[in-house]
Amino acid sequence: MLAQTVLPREPALAPLRVTSPEIGAVKALMTEDESAVSDAPLYRPEAAGLLLLLGLVLLSPKEPKEKK
Repeated sequence: MLAQTVLPREPALAPLRVTSPEIGAVKALMTEDESAVSDAPLYRPEAAGLLLLLGLVLLSPKEPKEKK
C-alpha cells in the first residue's frame, strides 16, 4: 500500500495592490521593441527560393542550334 501525506492547505493569498510605477514598468516592457541578440543572418525562405529558381534557369535545357 502507498502512504500518502496530507499537508495543511495554505491560506488564500490577499489581493495584490499594483502601484502606478509598476503599471508603467509593465507597459514599457510590453511595448518595448526587441533588441538584437546577435548579428547572425536570419533565415529567409525567399532567398532560398530565389537561389533555387536561378539554379533551375541556369540548368534548364537549351533549344538545339540549327546546323549551317
